[in-house]
Amino acid sequence: MSRSSESSIVTKCARVMDVLTHAKQPLAFSDIVAKTGFVKSSCHRILAVLQGEGLVAYHKDKRSYAPGPRFHDWARAGFHRVDLQQIAADPMEELLESTRMNAALSVLDGFSLLYLRTADNVSMRYAARAGDRAPLHCTAAGKVFLAHMPEPQLEEFFATTDLEKSTEFTRTDAETLTADFPAIHENGYASAIKEEFLQVMGIAAPIWDERGKVAACLSLWTLTADTDPVALLEKAGRLKKAAAKVTRAIQGEAPD
Repeated sequence: MSRSSESSIVTKCARVMDVLTHAKQPLAFSDIVAKTGFVKSSCHRILAVLQGEGLVAYHKDKRSYAPGPRFHDWARAGFHRVDLQQIAADPMEELLESTRMNAALSVLDGFSLLYLRTADNVSMRYAARAGDRAPLHCTAAGKVFLAHMPEPQLEEFFATTDLEKSTEFTRTDAETLTADFPAIHENGYASAIKEEFLQVMGIAAPIWDERGKVAACLSLWTLTADTDPVALLEKAGRLKKAAAKVTRAIQGEAPD
């Protein structure tokens, strides 16, 4: 298939989705043809492709089309990503005040960590900023995502990701990393001590979505010169309460 043909198909799919998402109710096939200006055969083909991908749903009883479940998942994920930053702002500031440590909000982006929001007690060279990325295997938030990742996705991660050894404490093999998963599940948080940088240690707790999946992570971190691991882990209760507060605000629910 030529690049121009691929572009044409994508453009037509986008046009159909525009029509369906801006409609106040499900549309009949004839309405979609009229609003897009496509010939019937082309419109049938595009709708079939979109249905196959779960982006369009067909209601047999009314013989009409509407945005499908996959589209709604995308919309919900996009809403949460934007909304999370605002919802998490106050809990993060409260953590900052009560712990005197740095806080961060992150999400999974492919097989890396993406920071959405940060709150710094003290600005320092190791501080992450919104938009920065970090590895999963040597960060506390990354370990939370890995510990709750579906098995096929986890296998793909280990098969395709170079687990770089950033410090002498970085774990770079699947067996060692997965050995911590039961404790992460039981304790409700993960830790990373000197694993990404020798000067840094942190803990992270999950924020759950409405399906009981990890939507994001809330982290606390500090310099190893400022405190010790025991003192850091003592803050886990406050961190989990803050993460639970954000979970409730986005109408999420932790799995049983």
